[in-house]
Amino acid sequence: MTDHSLDACLRLVADRHRRRVIHHLRHEATGATAFEDLVDQLQGHSPDSKDGPLQTREELAIQLHHVHLPTLADHGVVEFEHRSGAVRYRPDERVERVLDSLPEEVPLSNP
Repeated sequence: MTDHSLDACLRLVADRHRRRVIHHLRHEATGATAFEDLVDQLQGHSPDSKDGPLQTREELAIQLHHVHLPTLADHGVVEFEHRSGAVRYRPDERVERVLDSLPEEVPLSNP
């Protein structure tokens, strides 16, 4: 992470989509996935009602592509290659410690 302050780390993981992206990539054997596979994985997760209405796949893809992946990339937590669609995790000890201290969320696997 480029800004190593705790506040910056907390802001980075404050959004559930970014937490789920990091969670998914941390648990991938290679630490990488294709953008479309990531969208499918996150779309397969049905948030409970407190998270708000379900997003369409297209809405989720747009948010990931234009907001969440660039934010994670700006902080050095992922590499996102727009042309190939490759998304790679870049382990960050501080981010992992913060995420590991949070209550576990609903798993990302499809039912």
